[in-house]
Amino acid sequence: MKKTLPILLTFCMLAFTTKTYSQAGARYLSETFSSVTVSTNVTYGNNISVLTGSPSSIPLVMDVYQPTGDVLTARPLIIVLHAGSFLPSVANGMAIGKRTDSAVVEMCMKFAKRGYVAVSADYRLGWNALSANQDVRTGTLLNAVYRGLQDAKNCVRFFKNDAATTNVYKIDVNRIAVGGFGAGAYLALAYGSLNKTAELNLSKFINQSATPPASYVNQLTAGNFDGTDVTVLNTPNYATQSSSINVAFSLGGAAGDSSWIEAGETPIICLHAYKDPYAPYKTGNVIVAATGQFVVEASGSFDATKRSTRLGNQAIFQNSVYNDVYSTKAIANSAGIPGLYTHITPTPGPNMSCTGANANPQIEQSAPWDWWNEPVFIASYNAYSGTLNGTPLACKLKLENPDMSATKGRKYMDTIQGFLNPRLVCALNLAGCVSSVGINELSNRNDLNIYPNPVTSEINYLVEGNNIIKKIDLYDATGRIVISIDGLNTNKFTLNRNQLNQGLYFSKIELGNKTILSKKIIIQ
Repeated sequence: MKKTLPILLTFCMLAFTTKTYSQAGARYLSETFSSVTVSTNVTYGNNISVLTGSPSSIPLVMDVYQPTGDVLTARPLIIVLHAGSFLPSVANGMAIGKRTDSAVVEMCMKFAKRGYVAVSADYRLGWNALSANQDVRTGTLLNAVYRGLQDAKNCVRFFKNDAATTNVYKIDVNRIAVGGFGAGAYLALAYGSLNKTAELNLSKFINQSATPPASYVNQLTAGNFDGTDVTVLNTPNYATQSSSINVAFSLGGAAGDSSWIEAGETPIICLHAYKDPYAPYKTGNVIVAATGQFVVEASGSFDATKRSTRLGNQAIFQNSVYNDVYSTKAIANSAGIPGLYTHITPTPGPNMSCTGANANPQIEQSAPWDWWNEPVFIASYNAYSGTLNGTPLACKLKLENPDMSATKGRKYMDTIQGFLNPRLVCALNLAGCVSSVGINELSNRNDLNIYPNPVTSEINYLVEGNNIIKKIDLYDATGRIVISIDGLNTNKFTLNRNQLNQGLYFSKIELGNKTILSKKIIIQ
């Protein structure tokens, strides 16, 4: 917990609420709760699965992470979707692919300790990755993405329905983010952009082998984008609730096509290993990891965020101040594209500990943030396959993630959180986001004065005319709120500099007419 900054208020007759750094700004930007309460195996809906080949209804399950002892009654919600190539863990030849994956649990724990309600949600799996027929591979994968998208939206509606009824989870329905790893990241990018039938009818999504040629995804049987209608393969859940969210984030994902992204859609935050061999960083081929066979062309993080920026969807990130080391590195590695962090992973070595027939060279890393219990995976794969192939497969997986360990994974997670959280705070309109909008405009206004500047002992706020000051937030140069004063109703306010350190600050002032202004302040 950060040290509370005392503040002396000279306008003492007002009724207002004061929030210090430790109470407001630290929440969401850093861990302010020491423990997390996890509710496991919570059912958020039911829908039709085709994983076994025979359509059948299955429960949709999630784990909910909440900050222990939290007293807020409206918390922002973050839903995290796991990786796994849309196939069950172990059966997919991977050590990941479930809501209890180490990286997913770590992320949800970190979000909850920051004051969010975090959720790790399952979604429907199943596609024919090993088919020799490309139409089968492409069509079944696109339908898997489509079903997962419907499930993610159902999960959002579950919480909105809860807020409107029993309010068990106490979430703020106006502050919701959806993100994911790998396959889950594909769903997150589709969440805010795949919303028109025409987007399913692009030439690469048309099965030319059908008579007549038709989209791989048949909405008459699969259901609409939100999954709110009754069809052969879709059961609606909480259909009257909205599926809208504020922001999506992706770790190693891609959009089915960059043209899906249109002006006015959800802003996106993407983190991606530059030379990911499986999910394209720009626009490229999605392949089956086990066979190298082509599935479909997709647009990765670079092209997705670049288009989103050009269309104006990333304005919230462009108009915010980020002075942290992660943002500095992102600018250097990602051509300055807002909302994009490019991981430059080490050059692969000649090989790992694999010997004999398994002495394959290392390959470029796709998800260096993943880690798993190797003995458990080996035993699980042997039991699943009825073979002793777990050991060589485990070695192959480590060729894709050299030095795989909890230590390595958590270091990457620290970087991910360091880049993600300031942008989530801005996209969710939470305290702690420093906006650069209005700084230049303010110098031309004569109805609001902040003086003296530079500040030595006190800061005076004065608004002229018929307007009033409603709220004042003061942020340091890192974007962390250090003082928040709400409930004001005056045209003049003075606060003492007190123990604030020397340096650059930003003051955000909300006026009675809802105008929000920003001003740079130097404290000497």
